[in-house]
Amino acid sequence: MKQFQTVMKWVGKILCLLGCFWFCLPILRGGFDLGAAFGVCVCLLGFFTLHYYRRFVGKGGWKKAAVRTVSVCYCLGLIWAGYLTGLMISAQYRTPPAGTNVIVLGAQVYSAERMGVTLTNRINRAYTYLDAYPETVCIVTGGQGGDEPCPEALTEKNALLRMGIADERIYMEDRSRNTRQNLEFSKEIADREGLGTEFALVTQKFHMFRAMKLAENAGITAYTLAADTDPLLLPEYYGRELLSLTKWHFELLIH
Repeated sequence: MKQFQTVMKWVGKILCLLGCFWFCLPILRGGFDLGAAFGVCVCLLGFFTLHYYRRFVGKGGWKKAAVRTVSVCYCLGLIWAGYLTGLMISAQYRTPPAGTNVIVLGAQVYSAERMGVTLTNRINRAYTYLDAYPETVCIVTGGQGGDEPCPEALTEKNALLRMGIADERIYMEDRSRNTRQNLEFSKEIADREGLGTEFALVTQKFHMFRAMKLAENAGITAYTLAADTDPLLLPEYYGRELLSLTKWHFELLIH
């Protein structure tokens, strides 16, 4: 039994180190933000808890109680992360009926003509669908962030125009600051222009569950058009989405 526990301890420590490596991958794309830092901290906490567990338990007293409390909380946190991951996966496959109009959720832009890889993938996915269904229209979303030279929606529209999508098929929502506002303001445009309430949301898979729920709250019947995710950036986005979904659940709890 003791040998089995030793083996499992080393397996856990190796998994924690591999997790640290995975969450550091965004560095290869020139970034290491909140989501990646959160993931690295969680993995390091797991590693050090496993490494020092027996030593602290052997000391007894408050140290024994502390390390056991941390261990229990850590395991509960892993269960919670697994639950949230299941929610992310559950929302990825609601295929839109043919000819459903589209909402493209905003992301980082660098100029009126240049956007980040995340938004590029969203625009490419939207274009493929719009090109296949010429009768559809889309709403591009996103206001101007503090580190952006123009509204995200303007860059999205310019990209679709360059791809050959007609101007009259593109509506701009350029006031929003977050996903909730993306969808609430898009609903206002849809109501004003008579576009109906059914839309296919274009975003990455990890983001789809929260986007679908926020769309539902805004009065939109939403379907999924999942864009590609850069595998080197996925750890950052995944860690950040875990935090965002936790915040979202907390807000539901207190309201």
